[in-house]
Amino acid sequence: MSFRYPVVMPKMSMTMETGELIDYHVKVGDRVSSGDVLFEVMTDKIDMEVESPADGVVEQLIGEVGATVDIGKPVLILLTDTEVMAFDFGGEPAQLPPAPAIVEALPVIEAVVAVPQISVPEVTAPVAVAPVIVSHTYKAVPKARVAAAETGIDLRTIVPTGPDRTIMYSDVINRHPTEEQLKRQAANRALIARGIEMTQNIPQASFTRSVTVSDSGLPHLMSAWARVLRSRPELNVSGKDGSLNPQVGVATIIESKYGSALPVYKDPDLLDMKTLSELVSTTSTAARHGKVPLAMLSGATTTVFDLRSYQMTSTTPRLFPHQVTALTIGESSGGAIAVSLTIDLRYCDFYDGAGALDLLVKTL
Repeated sequence: MSFRYPVVMPKMSMTMETGELIDYHVKVGDRVSSGDVLFEVMTDKIDMEVESPADGVVEQLIGEVGATVDIGKPVLILLTDTEVMAFDFGGEPAQLPPAPAIVEALPVIEAVVAVPQISVPEVTAPVAVAPVIVSHTYKAVPKARVAAAETGIDLRTIVPTGPDRTIMYSDVINRHPTEEQLKRQAANRALIARGIEMTQNIPQASFTRSVTVSDSGLPHLMSAWARVLRSRPELNVSGKDGSLNPQVGVATIIESKYGSALPVYKDPDLLDMKTLSELVSTTSTAARHGKVPLAMLSGATTTVFDLRSYQMTSTTPRLFPHQVTALTIGESSGGAIAVSLTIDLRYCDFYDGAGALDLLVKTL
Protein backbone atom coordinates (compact mmCIF):
# COMPACT_ATOMS: atom_id res chain seq x y z
CA MET A 1 0.00 0.00 0.00
CA SER A 2 1.71 3.19 -1.21
CA PHE A 3 -0.88 5.96 -1.07
CA ARG A 4 -2.90 7.50 1.75
CA TYR A 5 -6.29 8.63 0.44
CA PRO A 6 -8.70 10.75 2.54
CA VAL A 7 -12.36 9.83 2.07
CA VAL A 8 -14.15 13.07 2.86
CA MET A 9 -17.59 14.32 3.85
CA PRO A 10 -19.24 14.62 0.39
CA LYS A 11 -21.14 17.66 -0.82
CA MET A 12 -24.70 16.57 -1.67
CA SER A 13 -26.16 19.98 -2.52
CA MET A 14 -24.83 23.41 -3.39
CA THR A 15 -26.02 24.79 -0.03
CA MET A 16 -24.73 21.93 2.11
CA GLU A 17 -21.89 22.94 4.44
CA THR A 18 -21.79 20.10 6.98
CA GLY A 19 -23.03 16.56 7.42
CA GLU A 20 -23.55 14.33 10.43
CA LEU A 21 -21.60 11.07 10.59
CA ILE A 22 -24.22 8.44 11.42
CA ASP A 23 -22.18 5.24 11.52
CA TYR A 24 -19.12 3.40 10.21
CA HIS A 25 -19.46 0.18 8.24
CA VAL A 26 -15.75 -0.64 8.57
CA LYS A 27 -13.03 -0.68 11.22
CA VAL A 28 -9.29 -0.05 11.16
CA GLY A 29 -7.47 -2.82 9.31
CA ASP A 30 -10.43 -3.88 7.17
CA ARG A 31 -9.64 -4.58 3.53
CA VAL A 32 -12.27 -3.03 1.25
CA SER A 33 -13.02 -3.12 -2.45
CA SER A 34 -14.11 -0.26 -4.67
CA GLY A 35 -17.83 0.31 -4.10
CA ASP A 36 -17.95 -1.12 -0.58
CA VAL A 37 -19.86 1.07 1.87
CA LEU A 38 -17.49 2.83 4.28
CA PHE A 39 -19.81 5.05 6.35
CA GLU A 40 -23.20 6.76 6.44
CA VAL A 41 -23.86 10.49 6.64
CA MET A 42 -26.99 12.58 7.14
CA THR A 43 -28.10 16.08 6.11
CA ASP A 44 -31.43 17.89 6.26
CA LYS A 45 -32.34 16.36 2.92
CA ILE A 46 -31.16 12.75 2.82
CA ASP A 47 -29.17 9.92 4.37
CA MET A 48 -26.39 8.58 2.19
CA GLU A 49 -23.97 5.66 2.17
CA VAL A 50 -20.47 6.71 1.12
CA GLU A 51 -18.62 4.07 -0.87
CA SER A 52 -14.94 3.33 -1.20
CA PRO A 53 -13.36 4.95 -4.28
CA ALA A 54 -10.77 2.16 -4.64
CA ASP A 55 -9.48 -1.12 -3.26
CA GLY A 56 -7.47 -0.66 -0.11
CA VAL A 57 -7.13 -1.02 3.65
CA VAL A 58 -8.74 1.22 6.25
CA GLU A 59 -5.84 2.93 8.02
CA GLN A 60 -7.61 5.42 10.27
CA LEU A 61 -11.12 6.43 11.37
CA ILE A 62 -11.07 10.19 11.92
CA GLY A 63 -14.65 11.35 12.46
CA GLU A 64 -16.61 10.49 15.57
CA VAL A 65 -20.03 8.89 15.15
CA GLY A 66 -22.68 11.54 15.79
CA ALA A 67 -20.29 14.41 15.08
CA THR A 68 -20.92 17.16 12.54
CA VAL A 69 -18.21 17.21 9.86
CA ASP A 70 -17.48 20.06 7.44
CA ILE A 71 -17.72 19.40 3.71
CA GLY A 72 -14.41 18.18 2.30
CA LYS A 73 -12.96 17.22 5.68
CA PRO A 74 -11.58 13.67 6.00
CA VAL A 75 -13.79 11.06 7.65
CA LEU A 76 -11.41 8.14 7.25
CA ILE A 77 -8.08 7.31 5.57
CA LEU A 78 -7.54 4.52 3.06
CA LEU A 79 -4.23 2.97 2.09
CA THR A 80 -4.31 2.15 -1.62
CA ASP A 81 -1.91 0.39 -4.01
CA THR A 82 -2.56 2.88 -6.80
CA GLU A 83 -3.18 6.60 -6.86
CA VAL A 84 -6.87 7.53 -6.91
CA MET A 85 -7.87 10.18 -9.45
CA ALA A 86 -9.03 13.30 -7.62
CA PHE A 87 -10.55 16.60 -8.69
CA ASP A 88 -10.41 19.99 -7.03
CA PHE A 89 -13.78 21.77 -6.99
CA GLY A 90 -12.46 24.84 -5.18
CA GLY A 91 -11.94 25.69 -1.54
CA GLU A 92 -9.30 24.39 0.80
CA PRO A 93 -8.03 20.87 0.06
CA ALA A 94 -8.66 18.20 2.65
CA GLN A 95 -5.93 18.14 5.28
CA LEU A 96 -4.69 14.70 6.17
CA PRO A 97 -4.03 13.95 9.84
CA PRO A 98 -0.61 12.57 10.71
CA ALA A 99 -0.17 8.94 9.81
CA PRO A 100 -0.01 6.45 12.67
CA ALA A 101 3.53 5.86 13.88
CA ILE A 102 3.74 2.44 12.25
CA VAL A 103 3.13 3.91 8.79
CA GLU A 104 5.78 5.83 6.87
CA ALA A 105 5.02 9.28 5.48
CA LEU A 106 3.35 8.87 2.11
CA PRO A 107 2.15 11.23 -0.66
CA VAL A 108 -0.98 13.27 0.06
CA ILE A 109 -3.74 13.35 -2.54
CA GLU A 110 -6.57 15.86 -2.75
CA ALA A 111 -10.01 14.49 -1.92
CA VAL A 112 -12.85 13.81 -4.30
CA VAL A 113 -15.96 15.91 -3.59
CA ALA A 114 -19.05 14.96 -5.62
CA VAL A 115 -21.28 17.93 -6.45
CA PRO A 116 -24.89 17.20 -7.53
CA GLN A 117 -26.43 19.72 -9.92
CA ILE A 118 -29.55 20.74 -8.00
CA SER A 119 -29.35 23.13 -5.05
CA VAL A 120 -31.62 22.67 -2.07
CA PRO A 121 -33.23 25.62 -0.28
CA GLU A 122 -32.47 25.86 3.40
CA VAL A 123 -35.29 25.35 5.87
CA THR A 124 -34.96 27.70 8.81
CA ALA A 125 -38.47 27.89 10.21
CA PRO A 126 -39.06 25.69 13.26
CA VAL A 127 -41.49 22.83 12.74
CA ALA A 128 -43.71 21.68 15.55
CA VAL A 129 -44.29 18.00 16.25
CA ALA A 130 -47.94 17.13 15.71
CA PRO A 131 -49.67 15.54 18.70
CA VAL A 132 -51.05 12.00 18.44
CA ILE A 133 -54.84 12.10 18.58
CA VAL A 134 -57.06 9.04 18.57
CA SER A 135 -59.64 9.35 15.81
CA HIS A 136 -62.69 7.10 15.66
CA THR A 137 -63.28 7.81 11.96
CA TYR A 138 -60.49 7.80 9.44
CA LYS A 139 -59.63 7.31 5.78
CA ALA A 140 -56.51 5.49 4.67
CA VAL A 141 -54.97 4.40 1.37
CA PRO A 142 -54.81 0.60 0.95
CA LYS A 143 -51.01 0.55 1.24
CA ALA A 144 -51.26 2.27 4.64
CA ARG A 145 -53.82 -0.27 5.86
CA VAL A 146 -51.55 -3.15 4.83
CA ALA A 147 -48.51 -1.59 6.52
CA ALA A 148 -50.51 -0.95 9.71
CA ALA A 149 -51.81 -4.51 9.78
CA GLU A 150 -48.30 -5.93 9.29
CA THR A 151 -46.84 -3.84 12.12
CA GLY A 152 -49.79 -3.97 14.52
CA ILE A 153 -50.39 -0.20 14.43
CA ASP A 154 -53.85 1.16 15.24
CA LEU A 155 -54.74 3.49 12.38
CA ARG A 156 -56.84 5.59 14.78
CA THR A 157 -53.60 6.82 16.36
CA ILE A 158 -52.07 8.03 13.09
CA VAL A 159 -51.93 11.72 12.19
CA PRO A 160 -53.08 11.93 8.52
CA THR A 161 -51.17 14.11 6.09
CA GLY A 162 -52.87 13.16 2.82
CA PRO A 163 -55.59 15.01 0.91
CA ASP A 164 -58.86 15.41 2.83
CA ARG A 165 -57.13 14.04 5.98
CA THR A 166 -56.33 10.68 4.43
CA ILE A 167 -53.76 8.44 6.12
CA MET A 168 -50.87 7.83 3.73
CA TYR A 169 -48.29 5.04 3.74
CA SER A 170 -45.64 7.48 4.96
CA ASP A 171 -47.86 8.35 7.95
CA VAL A 172 -47.73 4.73 9.05
CA ILE A 173 -43.99 4.17 8.59
CA ASN A 174 -43.32 7.49 10.31
CA ARG A 175 -45.89 6.93 13.03
CA HIS A 176 -44.48 9.54 15.37
CA PRO A 177 -42.04 11.62 13.33
CA THR A 178 -39.46 13.56 15.27
CA GLU A 179 -38.93 17.27 14.87
CA GLU A 180 -35.81 16.47 12.82
CA GLN A 181 -37.82 14.22 10.48
CA LEU A 182 -40.50 16.87 10.03
CA LYS A 183 -37.85 19.46 9.25
CA ARG A 184 -36.28 17.23 6.64
CA GLN A 185 -39.70 16.46 5.14
CA ALA A 186 -40.27 20.20 4.79
CA ALA A 187 -36.87 20.62 3.12
CA ASN A 188 -37.69 17.79 0.71
CA ARG A 189 -41.05 19.33 -0.21
CA ALA A 190 -39.40 22.70 -0.76
CA LEU A 191 -36.82 21.11 -3.09
CA ILE A 192 -39.45 19.41 -5.23
CA ALA A 193 -41.77 22.42 -5.22
CA ARG A 194 -38.94 24.64 -6.38
CA GLY A 195 -38.10 22.21 -9.17
CA ILE A 196 -41.69 22.02 -10.40
CA GLU A 197 -42.01 25.80 -10.16
CA MET A 198 -39.04 26.10 -12.52
CA THR A 199 -40.99 24.19 -15.18
CA GLN A 200 -44.37 25.97 -14.87
CA ASN A 201 -43.75 28.28 -17.83
CA ILE A 202 -42.46 25.55 -20.14
CA PRO A 203 -44.87 24.81 -23.03
CA GLN A 204 -46.02 21.24 -22.45
CA ALA A 205 -48.38 18.71 -24.01
CA SER A 206 -49.67 15.44 -22.51
CA PHE A 207 -51.00 12.21 -24.00
CA THR A 208 -52.64 9.15 -22.38
CA ARG A 209 -53.09 5.59 -23.62
CA SER A 210 -54.61 2.48 -22.07
CA VAL A 211 -52.68 -0.71 -22.76
CA THR A 212 -52.83 -4.38 -21.71
CA VAL A 213 -49.38 -5.91 -21.20
CA SER A 214 -48.15 -9.32 -20.10
CA ASP A 215 -45.53 -7.82 -17.80
CA SER A 216 -46.69 -4.62 -16.11
CA GLY A 217 -43.92 -4.52 -13.50
CA LEU A 218 -42.11 -1.22 -13.00
CA PRO A 219 -38.67 -2.60 -14.12
CA HIS A 220 -40.21 -3.77 -17.42
CA LEU A 221 -41.85 -0.37 -17.96
CA MET A 222 -38.63 1.49 -17.12
CA SER A 223 -36.61 -0.65 -19.51
CA ALA A 224 -39.14 -0.23 -22.32
CA TRP A 225 -39.29 3.55 -21.89
CA ALA A 226 -35.48 3.75 -21.86
CA ARG A 227 -35.38 1.83 -25.15
CA VAL A 228 -37.83 4.31 -26.66
CA LEU A 229 -35.73 7.27 -25.53
CA ARG A 230 -32.57 5.65 -26.87
CA SER A 231 -34.24 5.33 -30.27
CA ARG A 232 -35.59 8.90 -30.08
CA PRO A 233 -32.55 10.97 -29.04
CA GLU A 234 -34.44 14.23 -29.57
CA LEU A 235 -36.47 13.27 -26.48
CA ASN A 236 -33.38 12.45 -24.41
CA VAL A 237 -31.75 15.88 -24.58
CA SER A 238 -31.18 18.29 -21.72
CA GLY A 239 -34.06 20.70 -21.21
CA LYS A 240 -31.49 23.25 -20.09
CA ASP A 241 -29.52 23.71 -23.30
CA GLY A 242 -30.70 21.00 -25.71
CA SER A 243 -27.45 19.02 -25.47
CA LEU A 244 -27.59 15.27 -26.07
CA ASN A 245 -27.56 13.19 -22.89
CA PRO A 246 -24.98 10.38 -23.14
CA GLN A 247 -27.10 8.15 -20.89
CA VAL A 248 -30.77 7.43 -20.41
CA GLY A 249 -31.39 8.20 -16.74
CA VAL A 250 -34.81 7.05 -15.49
CA ALA A 251 -35.81 8.56 -12.14
CA THR A 252 -38.62 6.96 -10.14
CA ILE A 253 -40.58 8.66 -7.36
CA ILE A 254 -40.50 6.68 -4.10
CA GLU A 255 -42.36 7.58 -0.91
CA SER A 256 -39.80 7.76 1.90
CA LYS A 257 -39.87 8.76 5.55
CA TYR A 258 -38.47 12.14 4.50
CA GLY A 259 -40.92 12.69 1.65
CA SER A 260 -40.39 11.89 -2.03
CA ALA A 261 -37.11 10.24 -3.00
CA LEU A 262 -36.03 10.13 -6.65
CA PRO A 263 -33.35 7.48 -7.29
CA VAL A 264 -32.02 7.51 -10.85
CA TYR A 265 -31.38 4.31 -12.82
CA LYS A 266 -28.73 4.75 -15.52
CA ASP A 267 -29.40 2.95 -18.82
CA PRO A 268 -31.90 0.43 -17.37
CA ASP A 269 -32.55 -0.96 -20.84
CA LEU A 270 -28.97 -2.26 -20.98
CA LEU A 271 -29.46 -4.42 -17.86
CA ASP A 272 -31.00 -7.88 -17.96
CA MET A 273 -34.43 -7.97 -16.36
CA LYS A 274 -33.37 -10.01 -13.32
CA THR A 275 -30.54 -7.59 -12.48
CA LEU A 276 -32.77 -4.55 -13.02
CA SER A 277 -35.59 -6.02 -10.93
CA GLU A 278 -33.23 -6.72 -8.03
CA LEU A 279 -31.74 -3.22 -8.31
CA VAL A 280 -35.19 -1.60 -8.27
CA SER A 281 -36.26 -3.70 -5.29
CA THR A 282 -33.19 -3.00 -3.14
CA THR A 283 -33.03 0.67 -4.12
CA SER A 284 -36.74 1.24 -3.44
CA THR A 285 -36.45 -0.37 -0.01
CA ALA A 286 -33.44 1.80 0.87
CA ALA A 287 -35.15 4.92 -0.51
CA ARG A 288 -38.20 4.35 1.68
CA HIS A 289 -35.86 4.63 4.66
CA GLY A 290 -34.34 7.85 3.31
CA LYS A 291 -31.17 6.28 1.91
CA VAL A 292 -30.19 6.73 -1.74
CA PRO A 293 -26.64 6.06 -3.04
CA LEU A 294 -24.77 9.19 -4.09
CA ALA A 295 -24.34 7.84 -7.62
CA MET A 296 -28.15 7.65 -7.98
CA LEU A 297 -28.88 11.25 -6.95
CA SER A 298 -28.24 12.81 -10.37
CA GLY A 299 -28.31 12.10 -14.10
CA ALA A 300 -32.08 11.84 -14.63
CA THR A 301 -33.26 12.50 -18.19
CA THR A 302 -36.87 11.43 -17.54
CA THR A 303 -39.11 10.57 -14.57
CA VAL A 304 -41.57 7.70 -14.11
CA PHE A 305 -44.22 7.90 -11.37
CA ASP A 306 -46.08 4.63 -10.71
CA LEU A 307 -49.41 5.43 -9.03
CA ARG A 308 -50.91 1.94 -9.09
CA SER A 309 -50.17 1.13 -5.45
CA TYR A 310 -52.58 3.95 -4.57
CA GLN A 311 -55.30 2.51 -6.86
CA MET A 312 -55.21 5.68 -8.96
CA THR A 313 -55.56 6.16 -12.67
CA SER A 314 -52.73 7.88 -14.48
CA THR A 315 -52.62 11.62 -14.06
CA THR A 316 -50.99 14.34 -16.13
CA PRO A 317 -47.30 14.31 -15.13
CA ARG A 318 -45.32 17.51 -14.65
CA LEU A 319 -41.84 17.92 -16.06
CA PHE A 320 -38.91 18.09 -13.69
CA PRO A 321 -36.09 20.60 -14.30
CA HIS A 322 -33.99 19.93 -17.41
CA GLN A 323 -36.08 16.90 -18.42
CA VAL A 324 -37.97 16.81 -21.72
CA THR A 325 -40.32 13.93 -20.81
CA ALA A 326 -42.22 12.52 -17.82
CA LEU A 327 -44.41 9.42 -17.45
CA THR A 328 -47.08 8.35 -14.98
CA ILE A 329 -48.47 4.83 -14.72
CA GLY A 330 -51.94 4.18 -13.32
CA GLU A 331 -54.73 1.65 -13.31
CA SER A 332 -57.23 1.31 -16.14
CA SER A 333 -60.29 -0.84 -16.71
CA GLY A 334 -60.19 -4.50 -17.59
CA GLY A 335 -56.77 -5.14 -16.08
CA ALA A 336 -55.06 -2.65 -18.38
CA ILE A 337 -52.72 0.11 -17.31
CA ALA A 338 -52.99 3.80 -18.15
CA VAL A 339 -49.80 5.47 -19.38
CA SER A 340 -49.54 9.26 -19.56
CA LEU A 341 -46.68 11.12 -21.22
CA THR A 342 -45.81 14.81 -20.96
CA ILE A 343 -43.31 16.42 -23.37
CA ASP A 344 -41.47 19.73 -23.59
CA LEU A 345 -42.72 21.39 -26.78
CA ARG A 346 -39.54 23.42 -27.11
CA TYR A 347 -37.72 20.27 -28.21
CA CYS A 348 -40.41 18.17 -29.91
CA ASP A 349 -43.80 18.58 -31.54
CA PHE A 350 -47.21 17.17 -30.66
CA TYR A 351 -46.87 14.29 -33.10
CA ASP A 352 -43.41 13.49 -31.66
CA GLY A 353 -44.99 12.95 -28.27
CA ALA A 354 -47.90 10.97 -29.63
CA GLY A 355 -45.48 8.86 -31.67
CA ALA A 356 -43.23 8.23 -28.68
CA LEU A 357 -46.18 7.03 -26.59
CA ASP A 358 -47.35 4.81 -29.43
CA LEU A 359 -43.85 3.35 -29.72
CA LEU A 360 -43.81 2.69 -25.96
CA VAL A 361 -47.13 0.84 -26.19
CA LYS A 362 -45.79 -1.29 -29.05
CA THR A 363 -42.54 -1.93 -27.11
CA LEU A 364 -44.52 -3.12 -24.09
